[in-house]
Amino acid sequence: MKDSEKLIQKFLSDKTHITIEGCGKLLVAYGYELRKGSGSHRTYHKKGAQPITVVAPKGTKYVKSVYISLIIKYLKLEG
Repeated sequence: MKDSEKLIQKFLSDKTHITIEGCGKLLVAYGYELRKGSGSHRTYHKKGAQPITVVAPKGTKYVKSVYISLIIKYLKLEG
C-alpha cells in the first residue's frame, strides 16, 4: 500500500490523531502546494481548487478534527 493510501485510511478512521505534517503530506500528494506558512496557519493552494488552511495545534501535536473534516471534504476522500 502506498504511503498516501495509508494516510488516507488514517484520515478516515482516526480524525483525532493527525499531525500538521500528515496534513501537509496528504495535500501535497493531491497536488497542493504550501504558499503561506507563517505563524500557526498553513495555507495550501492548487490551481482551480479552493485554498485549504490548516492551523497548527497549540499545546498538542494533533490538528483539530474540524480541519481534518474539511480536508476530507475538499479532497473528496469519502465516497
